[in-house]
Amino acid sequence: MKRLTHEPDIDTDGKDTARHREAGSVRTVGVTDDGDWFGTGDRWTLEDMLNDFARECDYALVEGFSESRLPKVSLGDRSAAPPVVATAADADDLALGEVTDIIETLPSYETPASLVAKTRVSLESVDHEGVATATVPVAELAPTDDVTARVDAANRRLRSVDGICEARVHHQQSLFDELDDVVHLVVLADDTARANEAIGEALGRLFTAA
Repeated sequence: MKRLTHEPDIDTDGKDTARHREAGSVRTVGVTDDGDWFGTGDRWTLEDMLNDFARECDYALVEGFSESRLPKVSLGDRSAAPPVVATAADADDLALGEVTDIIETLPSYETPASLVAKTRVSLESVDHEGVATATVPVAELAPTDDVTARVDAANRRLRSVDGICEARVHHQQSLFDELDDVVHLVVLADDTARANEAIGEALGRLFTAA
């Protein structure tokens, strides 16, 4: 993903896709018979893109957005808001292996959809009929000095409940100043009613002081 300071110019003037966009299309996509594609659109933020990519991608390379809380590699004398995981004079001087090792230690960026997808993969052949998800701002939870401990306890509790095939509770720290940290909860169970019941119980524990 690259931050643009001008209108997208991927379209060729006079071609149908360019004309569609100029006429006001919210999204314009060109697709080949081999499945290659390009697209342009509006009203899609960096957060929207990350949320969409999180379902299928392990990594996202983002150029720009130096004021965000995304982990960054800073080249040259450019300033960037923390966290900066590496600096170098230019790309040739960058120790890519070391950067990769650092990135592997950082928390992953997750959404309810990405957590459901990963949880289903971990179950492999285990049958499950019910899926339930919930997202709550950390600020609304019971006061605690250790959100991680609260999340870990919720994970252990959910996975020990009868009828629950798999569960994940994830503390997603905000990458943007205007957004709050949240906790995502995902439960896969024998049936939907059991999944919803387990989510409700977990939320009750998170909202109640230990």
